[in-house]
Amino acid sequence: MRLRHGLILMTLLAVISDALLIPFYPQFFAQRYGQTSPWHVGAYVAFISITVMCVFPLWVRVARRFETLHILQVTQGIAAALCLASYWAPGLVSYWGLSMAMFAFKSSYLLNFPYLMRTETDATRAGTIGLLSVTAHLGVVLGAVAGGAVIERWGVQACVLLMAGADLVQMALCSWLIRSRRMVPVLAHDAQERSAPQRFSLAGHARILQLAVVMLLFDFGAALARPFFSVYWGSLTHFGGEAMAGAAFAVPKIVAVAALVVHRWLTLPEQHPTRRTLANLLLGALGLLLQAAPDVATLLIGRVLLGWALYQLVINFDVQLYQLSTPDDFGRDYGVINIFQNCGVLLASFTAGSLVATHGLQAPFVVAGVAFLLAAALWRWRFAGPRAAASFHPEPEKSSHAPAA
Repeated sequence: MRLRHGLILMTLLAVISDALLIPFYPQFFAQRYGQTSPWHVGAYVAFISITVMCVFPLWVRVARRFETLHILQVTQGIAAALCLASYWAPGLVSYWGLSMAMFAFKSSYLLNFPYLMRTETDATRAGTIGLLSVTAHLGVVLGAVAGGAVIERWGVQACVLLMAGADLVQMALCSWLIRSRRMVPVLAHDAQERSAPQRFSLAGHARILQLAVVMLLFDFGAALARPFFSVYWGSLTHFGGEAMAGAAFAVPKIVAVAALVVHRWLTLPEQHPTRRTLANLLLGALGLLLQAAPDVATLLIGRVLLGWALYQLVINFDVQLYQLSTPDDFGRDYGVINIFQNCGVLLASFTAGSLVATHGLQAPFVVAGVAFLLAAALWRWRFAGPRAAASFHPEPEKSSHAPAA
């Protein structure tokens, strides 16, 4: 197994672990602690985002001193221990504390992406970004379906044990990659370079910040309907129980995996991200709005459209981020983008609970569709217009790497 394959497998396990309970938090808190408030579910998911948003920049700083795999070897083991401790948490407060600490250490797996980008060549980065995107989609598919099946068979608490198991496997993979000498060291040998990285400035990184705002709206819309999707599905049909709800939740991710297969099979030519991002944002908005219709067939059509759009958009945004950044600064710039993404998920989590409590289960889909339309408008203004397109390409002498796509 090469380093690239090991990191992708670790990413898959991490996403599966995260996705086990995402569609089922209302059932989890209701069955385990008797807490049925939509506000509480929204607040819990929001605090996960707050935790990741606050902690991940610290992991980026730590990664400037220690190799990524050495960090993950420790943090994933600690995350597994905290996950097991939360399994026996006697009350809601103790579960909150232990699980938030777990997510703080678990979030270090996000270092995989900038680390992998630094070990890739200019010729392979775009393909690796696409593979990572599909890996994340596939992880959500497997996690959501497995979560529904496990809940039906063994109950909600069994998902917590599976999460701990996934973290332990990641720790073991890190140890194996290190001991088998497959790890590629990426730390600078110059101590001054490590201790004094280039500062992030608003004026010098305006394009990255504009992209970050677009991605905030995108992640807000993509995350808004997730916490209550299984409840919404149950209100439309009782066919298949929780397992079928998990499968329906995973439809966009299944479509994303199929999109990669179609793309590779047809050998479709690569296009510049600005040429198709606007169309896919509009397609995603349509998919979200269709899901607000109280009809199973229409909902599934909407999820298929959303899945195709999400696959294209995630790759396009990542490619564009790398084109705007440099290899040495990619970890920091990715951290900035991640903060905005988590802000979007954070706003979605709080908004989802209040929308469901006040306007019903269909409201999150409508608001999510509007968020995608706002993202499309901002993209059209800042990235897809004639002046924006002219300013997108860096001058050859100032660019530290070739465009990835």
